[in-house]
Amino acid sequence: MKPDIRAELRVLPLWAAAAVVLVAVVVLVLRITGLIVVAIVDAAERVDVAVSTTLGISPLGASTLLLPADWTPGGGWQR
Repeated sequence: MKPDIRAELRVLPLWAAAAVVLVAVVVLVLRITGLIVVAIVDAAERVDVAVSTTLGISPLGASTLLLPADWTPGGGWQR
């Protein structure tokens, strides 16, 4: 038997169904807000690295690790 969400919500009292929908909307809004914050922070870190590299100084972002020019992903440093 396939579960039917609509049938289960019809069995709930109206106040309980409204509470479930309200919680779902709040969770959705929080997730969207989190994605927006992540996008803003990522863009700021990318700008920070680009500007810092151009100026020849160390980036401010604590999560940023600049690799040397002679480093390759599979083999490490080339000599």
